[in-house]
Amino acid sequence: MARSRGSRSDRTGQPPDARAGQRSGEARSFEQRVAELRALDPAAPASLGKLGTALATGSGFIVAAVAKLVEDHRLEPLVPELAPAFERLREDAVKRDPGCRGKLAIARALHALDHWDDRVFVTGLSHEQKEGWGQEDTAAELRGVCGIAHAHFARDDALDVLARLLADRERTARIGAAQAIGDAGRRDATALLRFKLLLGDGEPAVLAACLEAMFHLARDPSYRFAIELLAAHDERAEVAALALGGARFADAFEPLTAWCIGATSEQRHRIGYLALALLRAEPATAYLLDAIRSHGRRDAVAAARALATFKDDAGLIERIRDAAREQRDPAARDEIAELLA
Repeated sequence: MARSRGSRSDRTGQPPDARAGQRSGEARSFEQRVAELRALDPAAPASLGKLGTALATGSGFIVAAVAKLVEDHRLEPLVPELAPAFERLREDAVKRDPGCRGKLAIARALHALDHWDDRVFVTGLSHEQKEGWGQEDTAAELRGVCGIAHAHFARDDALDVLARLLADRERTARIGAAQAIGDAGRRDATALLRFKLLLGDGEPAVLAACLEAMFHLARDPSYRFAIELLAAHDERAEVAALALGGARFADAFEPLTAWCIGATSEQRHRIGYLALALLRAEPATAYLLDAIRSHGRRDAVAAARALATFKDDAGLIERIRDAAREQRDPAARDEIAELLA
């Protein structure tokens, strides 16, 4: 006899609403257990025992909560138990630690507490964890944190490790590698970052992280390199323009205005004017205010939008309003007023 639609079930014999209720109950159970662990007095010996048991037996969700407690309260007696928990979560990783939460929290805790452990930071460099229909690699951030740890602990192979991470398939790992190179404090490491920038990357955030790291390691030589990147008017040039503005190089005003003049109107409105605003220098501010007063509607509104990035600067906002009053196009005045509302 055929089943009625109302009694449809899966191979376990459970109807969909029962399965949904079970999943909801499991989620509440996890949340309740995490709340109980967070409510413990970290200084109490009995609490350390409960937290240690959670590290040894809990899911990644539970382990992540405990690792954060270890980090925040500097629970040194539990530090030796972090690496074994990491190794356990690497086994059947998708089931035990979905999203890589537990392993990532352990790596962060060890890094913050200044404890090196090969079982985490060396092993974590090569850990991949593909999940879901799209097979997303949820371990990318973990690899990045492990790379940062190699730099932080001044490991002999740090640059070798970070060079490999700069070529990682996942943007998060590549960004972490660039940041770690900046944290390493080695001026000669800018060569690796230059190579990456010249080679290119499909993710602007990776290129931006490389430039920021270069500015940190060798500000003046890196400034000259970033100026050279402006010549192409490509994606790297856009990243360089924003990085120069964000780093507030006062000397970048003239190169950036020249770049704006040579750029397409779309680039000028989206990137160039924002880069000038980020300089927070009077010549750049005056240039943008003049665009608000005397340029066409699209230029005027784009300049106002760039300066309005700093809405908490009451004096600057008043200057934008004053400039907008001199704008001949009523549509531009209305758009600028709406931006500042």
